[in-house]
Amino acid sequence: MRQASMHVASLALDETNPRHTHPTSSLEQSIAALLENHPEKLVRLARDISQHGVNPTDLTIVLVDGDRNVVLEGNRRVAALMLLHNPALAPTEKLRKQFAAIARNGEVPRRLACVIAESRMQAEHWIKLKHTGENNGVGTVPWNPGEASRFKGRATPTEKARLFIEAVHAWFPDDLELLANARIVREKRITNLGRMIADPTVRNRLGISVEGDVVLSSFPSARLHPILSRLFSDLAGPVSVDQIYSKRQREDYLQGVEDYLPKLADRLEEPEKYSKSTNTTEGNSKVSVADNDTTEDKKPTRRKRADFEKRLFQGVKLRHVSLRSSEVLEEAQQIKIDEMPNVASIMVRAVVDIVVTEVYEQLGWRRNKDSLKGRIGAVLHQVDPEKNEPLLANAWRLSQEEDGALVLKTLHAFIHSWQSNPLTSEVRKLSLAYGPLLNKADELLEKKKR
Repeated sequence: MRQASMHVASLALDETNPRHTHPTSSLEQSIAALLENHPEKLVRLARDISQHGVNPTDLTIVLVDGDRNVVLEGNRRVAALMLLHNPALAPTEKLRKQFAAIARNGEVPRRLACVIAESRMQAEHWIKLKHTGENNGVGTVPWNPGEASRFKGRATPTEKARLFIEAVHAWFPDDLELLANARIVREKRITNLGRMIADPTVRNRLGISVEGDVVLSSFPSARLHPILSRLFSDLAGPVSVDQIYSKRQREDYLQGVEDYLPKLADRLEEPEKYSKSTNTTEGNSKVSVADNDTTEDKKPTRRKRADFEKRLFQGVKLRHVSLRSSEVLEEAQQIKIDEMPNVASIMVRAVVDIVVTEVYEQLGWRRNKDSLKGRIGAVLHQVDPEKNEPLLANAWRLSQEEDGALVLKTLHAFIHSWQSNPLTSEVRKLSLAYGPLLNKADELLEKKKR
């Protein structure tokens, strides 16, 4: 058996699924059979998938049967995905409206991690273990009441939000406005804050995590002060749960406050810690507002930044390029790297090429214009002649220095080689590297207009 990522639209439900009372003969019949008993359970599954994604610890088993990819294990989750993408497959109008509403308010994956079985017999052992109980310890052994109680006793998003507010008090004891907003959030909007910090994308971009009774920060507190001030002000005031309910809305919120977020290059080698049990911080984490100016001048130790971007060129805004170039960027920013790596890889190359070429032509440059490497290099030399801008370090390295072949070969292959199979990590690395270059290129055009 081997693993593969498959498009939901390419999958077929098992017409001999043991969940069916009788074999089915079409997709619509298979879906109706799954909805026949307790349809609310499939609705709840769809809602959970839209909010949290498909359970990554439970892979779908697929049998390639001629031109059909038959789902042997995971028919309910695949049916839920199909109904979210096409509510018209539901047998009743009420269900069609329910699935359509869920799809509008959440994220619906288009690809699914699967295990490819060579035969039904090969998959039978694993399906049996999944659905027939403990099997003397070989299958899944359920928790006893005590174990279940201990798990439920772990911190909920709301409890983590309260702990995070305590850390904010410890980090910024002199910012009365921030603390006042934090108090309002704790008393009236605590679930909204819990929803935000329960989102991995938000946590990664803020550089925070909660482990037990400890809050970890990957950025110096002074770097977090602008975004935390904005976040608590928004949650205490104009931002309601309707504006951050779905994952897409939370990502949109992050894009809207991009200027307040810490620079990724400022991540620490070792995170700062706030401990509830000792009510203390470790590292230089207790920062007053008055100290921010002096702290800003200190260069924190650089750390390899985490891959957090889900969409291409997240946070990049082009205001001075042509309308067409800005529209190309905006459309590219709708692409989810993990779901459409091939399209994402092509658009990385396309957006970079379009923007640097426009800069070349509008500024009337003549030298090095015949190659992408030359055009990128010319923009880099113009915006960072001393090579001392941290945000452009990766653009220099990936296009001009020892790893320059990545642009010449990898970016070229993304478009021109049918053998190219781009990795999402590779696409994300390029998106992160060239995003700052696009912003700097846009600034060059702003200077020209002045």
